[in-house]
Amino acid sequence: MVDGLPNESDLMTSIATAAEVSEEVAREVLVEADVSLTPPLPAHRSLVAHRLYVSGVKSGTENGTDGPFERDIPLGPGAWAVASRNNSAGKSSIMWALTWALRGDQDELYLRTDTRRWFRYIRVDAEVSSVPVSFRIRQNEHGLCEGVLLTADVIGQLTGLEGESQSGPGVRVVETVESQDAYTAMVGRFMMQRLGLRPLQMFSSDTGAPDEAGERDGSVQVHGWPAYFSVIALASASDSILFGRTAIGQLPTRLMQVFLDVPFTTDWMTADISAKDSRQSTRHVIRRSKADAAAREQRWQPLQEELTRAQRNLERVRAARPDLPARIAAVEDTSRALLVIKTRLGRAKATAEEARQARIQDERSMRRASESAAARSLFAALDPHACPRCETSISDERRSREDSHHRCAVCANPLQVEGVDEDEREAVLSGLRKRLAASQDAERAAKSAVSALERQLAEAQAAAGNAVVAAEQEQGQAAYLAELRDAEAHVERLKGALDVVSQLGQTPTLDDAAERVLAAAAAILKDLASSTTRDLFVELNHQIVTLARELGVTNLRSVKLDLAGRVNVMKSDNTKPTSFSKLSPGERLRLRIAVIVSLIRVGRKHGIHSHPGLLVIDSPADVEIVKGDMKILLEQLRSLGQDEGLQVVIATMHEAVWDVFPGERLIVGPDQQHLF
Repeated sequence: MVDGLPNESDLMTSIATAAEVSEEVAREVLVEADVSLTPPLPAHRSLVAHRLYVSGVKSGTENGTDGPFERDIPLGPGAWAVASRNNSAGKSSIMWALTWALRGDQDELYLRTDTRRWFRYIRVDAEVSSVPVSFRIRQNEHGLCEGVLLTADVIGQLTGLEGESQSGPGVRVVETVESQDAYTAMVGRFMMQRLGLRPLQMFSSDTGAPDEAGERDGSVQVHGWPAYFSVIALASASDSILFGRTAIGQLPTRLMQVFLDVPFTTDWMTADISAKDSRQSTRHVIRRSKADAAAREQRWQPLQEELTRAQRNLERVRAARPDLPARIAAVEDTSRALLVIKTRLGRAKATAEEARQARIQDERSMRRASESAAARSLFAALDPHACPRCETSISDERRSREDSHHRCAVCANPLQVEGVDEDEREAVLSGLRKRLAASQDAERAAKSAVSALERQLAEAQAAAGNAVVAAEQEQGQAAYLAELRDAEAHVERLKGALDVVSQLGQTPTLDDAAERVLAAAAAILKDLASSTTRDLFVELNHQIVTLARELGVTNLRSVKLDLAGRVNVMKSDNTKPTSFSKLSPGERLRLRIAVIVSLIRVGRKHGIHSHPGLLVIDSPADVEIVKGDMKILLEQLRSLGQDEGLQVVIATMHEAVWDVFPGERLIVGPDQQHLF
């Protein structure tokens, strides 16, 4: 037990027992689904922006400020305010530049289409979990044309670089990209790795999909760094969702669980998604089987009737056989034998080809498991032939690229190769060797059977040929023999067609052991995560109410977070809870701030430093608020940086900011009007 959590062995036993399988089977299923039962280690994430640099050319302004501009803004821990005494001064554009560089793609919250084209260069120097990095963006009239990620030994080596310079003592280029998609992927990959975050997977049902036993077909939605960034750059007052851009799959709650270090949050989600995906695949198999059965029913009856007619015709032809010499009877016998051997040979060749393909696949798995990196050893047996989503075959080119460049043959993302236990690796390789040996033996046996039948066929063809030649020498017998051969061939063709059709619609044998294991793992891990979450939410509720009142949410009596992401606000003038979306815009923004700050406070009280500690908030005091509370709100935001050890960056044009924030913490223009 770790802090009241079952250990990995106990969890494995519980899951195997619930799924009615052996622990070995349960372990194989969970490894394949990437579900870990190891209690997670405490995360200690941090993200601090130290410098923001922007440059470009303004054009089309109405205030006569067109021309080149450059802003070099020093930042660091604590609270900062991007301020001006009037609107349309560039505050949101500064926030847009900061969040674009750190988020990887442009946040619509701050995007201003009229000013975006002015920017030519954006640079943010930061420390991500104590690693110094510099995010660089160069754009032209078409958008991002170059993205660069730099690192150094210490942050001062980066902040000491002039403007757009990318070289200096200790400075190294990590990666350079040339498109927005590539920059988004680069930043997301770096942030997720450095902050120790895993993608959040949600299953979204397709609109209009039929309900089948309480479930509907859908697809897996993967939420990466931009989703996590919504708990750093808070949404605007107009946004009705607590965190993130969607509430599907209780995403707001999942984000809070991750930043509260709730154990097994991502693992139970992964198990749940894998179970749903497996059940969907089973439904598809059954659905195809039913469709095949219907097709079989439509095709079988006409073929059967035609076969009956063909057999009667064959009986008629045979009954009308003239009084022929013995050699004619020999033709009939050899023809029948020839048809039987050809049928057997066709089936034997099909079996041999299946055995050959199995042997090739086993050799490929063995070769890739032996030659690839350590992680391949554990997953060598998991070599999909097709995309698990659309069932498109995986090309040899993609498999080659996976081996040579370590990019997944399914999704083309880089493989994360980690060390594995040599005993486990050898056990997997031993299993592959046995499987390869078995497939080789099966192929040899199948080839041997084909060779034997080919020899028999050659002998039968020679005998049939001799019999026909001899029989055709008899006067008047050629026409009968031709009719007989045609009638027999027609019967055999119809039998073959019926044999193929009879294979359609047969109910497949489905082993639901994997589904049972995944469903059991999801249920058990979800219970553990939910129990921990409820305990933390009770403590969070009190903190949220206290802080929200200080931030100006009037008449607030209580809040009650639940696992569905609802806040359940009780106000003194209401008898029923108010949903988050029904609050006023100003209340939503301030309550969102109260939730995330309380989350950080409660987490740190329990030794949890899972939130990176950066908050970006646009216009927190520029929505409706009681006049006397404006200064209190700004003072609370400033104290978050000063007393809580966070980095808070806000943008506002409210007059109170000049009284609350000291001059060195204000990011303003030279005339306190335009920032650039």
